[in-house]
Amino acid sequence: MELRKIVAIPLILSVLLPFVVNGQIAEYGIPIQIVKQKSALPNIDLVLMPAVDNLKMRSMYRKPNQDMLKPLHFAHPFDVSLTPQNSGKWYATSKVNVWQLRIRSTNAFSLNLIFDQFKLPENAHLYLIGAKTGVVKGAYTSANNSENHILAIEPVEGDELMVQYEEPVNVSFPGELRIAKVAHDFVGIVGYDPRIPLGLSGACNVNVNCDLVNGTENIRDAVCRIIIEGSEICSGTLMNNTAMDGTPYVLTANHCIPTDKKALSSVFLFNFESPYCSSIIGDISRSLSGSALKASFDSLDFALVRLNTIPPYNYRPYLAGWNRKNVAPTSSMCIHHPLGDIKKVAIDRNPAVSAKFNSSYHPLGFWNIQRWENGVTEQGSSGGPLFDQNRQLVGTLTGGAATCTLPTNDYFEKFALSWDYRKETNKQLKVWLDPLNSNVEKLQGMSLNSGKLFCMPVTNFKDNDKHAAIQISNGMTKKGYWSGSNLAGYTDFAEQFKFSKNCEIQGITLGVAKIKTNAAFANSYIDVQVYGGTDKPETLLYSEKFDAKKFWADGMNYLPFKTSVKTTGAFFISYNIAQMNIGDTLAVYMANRTSDMTNSFFLKNLSGWSKYNSTNDLGNGSALLMEIVACNVDDPNGINEFKTDLAGARFFPNPLSGSSLLNIQTEKQIDCPEEIAVFDLMGKQVEVQVTQTGQNNLTLNFSGKRPGIYMVHLESGGRSVVGKIAYIP
Repeated sequence: MELRKIVAIPLILSVLLPFVVNGQIAEYGIPIQIVKQKSALPNIDLVLMPAVDNLKMRSMYRKPNQDMLKPLHFAHPFDVSLTPQNSGKWYATSKVNVWQLRIRSTNAFSLNLIFDQFKLPENAHLYLIGAKTGVVKGAYTSANNSENHILAIEPVEGDELMVQYEEPVNVSFPGELRIAKVAHDFVGIVGYDPRIPLGLSGACNVNVNCDLVNGTENIRDAVCRIIIEGSEICSGTLMNNTAMDGTPYVLTANHCIPTDKKALSSVFLFNFESPYCSSIIGDISRSLSGSALKASFDSLDFALVRLNTIPPYNYRPYLAGWNRKNVAPTSSMCIHHPLGDIKKVAIDRNPAVSAKFNSSYHPLGFWNIQRWENGVTEQGSSGGPLFDQNRQLVGTLTGGAATCTLPTNDYFEKFALSWDYRKETNKQLKVWLDPLNSNVEKLQGMSLNSGKLFCMPVTNFKDNDKHAAIQISNGMTKKGYWSGSNLAGYTDFAEQFKFSKNCEIQGITLGVAKIKTNAAFANSYIDVQVYGGTDKPETLLYSEKFDAKKFWADGMNYLPFKTSVKTTGAFFISYNIAQMNIGDTLAVYMANRTSDMTNSFFLKNLSGWSKYNSTNDLGNGSALLMEIVACNVDDPNGINEFKTDLAGARFFPNPLSGSSLLNIQTEKQIDCPEEIAVFDLMGKQVEVQVTQTGQNNLTLNFSGKRPGIYMVHLESGGRSVVGKIAYIP
């Protein structure tokens, strides 16, 4: 059978579409479609897992943990041994041989697989396909081969998936594939979504991009969500080392990753967060599979692994700094993924206390957070970092009793003891995080891509915005959406970004509110475009099509550009819907501003471009829920608008130029002015002259410093205050 004749697929996969991967780094690909003859044995390629009682399993794992540990168990794993030799069915062609295997675990909300044998020849492709959704993960290729031959893949929605392996007939060796585990996701609570394994976390939690935690932009990007062996979730942190060589170490809890086997079969998800203060499900496309365990110790509950893959620049990887002095932080912050949810932050504005966790662990080996003022930790937060008042890591979460109802008593292992309490190299951090044997007590963090592609996310959404899909109405008649499909004649929708100098755009993340595509059409495209221009889109700089059939509704969708786009000053990013089909519906979230005239949203019809606030009847401003990934920014945070009034302090003038002094005025008395710290965007501490002019006043002299953005950290009235300063010599 010739390859060009393979055009149909089974009924259950009749919606199969060419999606790109939503998971580990993989190549773009479209699975070959197979013609199947009617058979007396229609399920010959199906493997059925034993029954799982979802309600019983949820009840078992949602009970309060008596040992107070905080991993999240969300799936039941089955040990299997499924290979192309003992399962599924082969289809031969003159050019490619195709192996298909269907796996079903009835009533699972998602399935995920772990291969303990994965070794592919060049030009071979492996795909995982959701039977009910048609979502495709892959292609996984020889680029995913590793020394240990293990590949763990994130969950695929639904209770049935198809594994499809495509191998050219003339390969140097036959591919080696063996599925060792199938994990049945049993959670399925109200509001369930396969991107967040147990739904939304407690209402008291605070999103990591709220103004309340201004100044955490760098360390936020160090924290990741970890799925361990397809069944448990914890949090972890990318760590810097004294060689500053970019080695991708991740620190988490020992009870999360106690063995080499668990390290090898873990999946690390980055940038899973809302781009602003209100909650929207984050993008799930930026994940990496596999790691190697370097050091761990159960009595201090830490584990250090090295990722098998260096996170790419568009993951915005940041290596967190640390402080190994056994001195209690005066204030603390934990960034984590409670219940596997989008990234959250918990804040304690009081000193931590040295404490004992329980009899199984080292006495006085933990920092006790006696009460969180904002946020809390939950199951799934285990291994999350504890940062001190200088945004340096001093511990990782083991567990505790804190809940939204009573946010008290969480316990973090002491980084200071984990450093070298044990002398064995596989039970200490020092040999790995201080390879230079420098014996420094503190180390600042740094961007993993310093000097290459320093990247940052930018959005025009504000803390008090609420996202909504707003309809165009003419009296009682609805004409569609302001930000998508409509009968009012709008075909293009643009967001304006104001930079003072140059940057390179690597891609965008769209907050898609609604997506419905007509199954009669194979593709439904939007055309994303980048324009230069000051008052409206004018000069087309770039254009790329994306298939809307792969979009998630009610969440952020990352659309990476094939090539970076260089911009100068202000620019616009738009999407055109002219290539969508009859019966398709698309709406992107926009800011529902009822009285705010601030506007960065533009629309285009036959009359040309117009501002949203000049088009709608109320004249309200708005912004599209769009986040860009901007790299190589000449003036890294050279966005025109700067916040000068932070919670409890004012920094001025801002931007700061020449020999002018930066003035700081605080509402409450400044604590320990001698400990004020200034960092550049690479996380390197910068020495500046500080003069206290009053109990609530300081001046800083930046003369002689490089142009760019600086973060000023100080304590005032018992709480941390961080100011973001633009300096232009």
